[in-house]
This record gives sequence, C-alpha cells and structure tokens, in this order.
Amino acid sequence: MNTKLFVAGLDWAIDTEALKSIFGQYGTVVYGKVVVDDQRRSRGFGFVEMSSHEEAEACLNNLNGSTHGKRAIVVKWKEDKPQ
Repeated sequence: MNTKLFVAGLDWAIDTEALKSIFGQYGTVVYGKVVVDDQRRSRGFGFVEMSSHEEAEACLNNLNGSTHGKRAIVVKWKEDKPQ
C-alpha cells in the first residue's frame, strides 16, 4: 500500500519541519522534505511519507486544497519514476 505523497503549492516560508507538523496532525510522518534550490530557498514542493496507507489517505483527503500560508496546497500520491 502506498504511503508516499507529493505536495505542491507550498508557501515559500514553509520549511521541512513545518511540513512535517502539518502532516503530523493525521499520523506519524516517517519522512518529510521541502525541496530547495542551490541557495536553500524553497521550490514550493516537497514529499511526505506516512507510517500507514490509512494515514496517508487521511492527509490526502484533508489537506488537498487546504491553505497554509498564502497558498493552497495540492496533495497527490507520489508516482514512482519509471525504471
């Protein structure tokens, strides 16, 4: 079962710890990361892995379209890269 999520539309001020905190409301965050550029500025997206499929689904259902900071976030299932 999938537990990995892709998160887009992050407010530029949200860092990895804030991202984990937002998703942590719905369960245990195993991994969370806001992707940054060479100057350590947020690129506006990141990845989260929850400890169970049910927790990941709760995040998807409750956080997709929610506003954090000045932007509404998009939460989707993370797609694995083709081999």
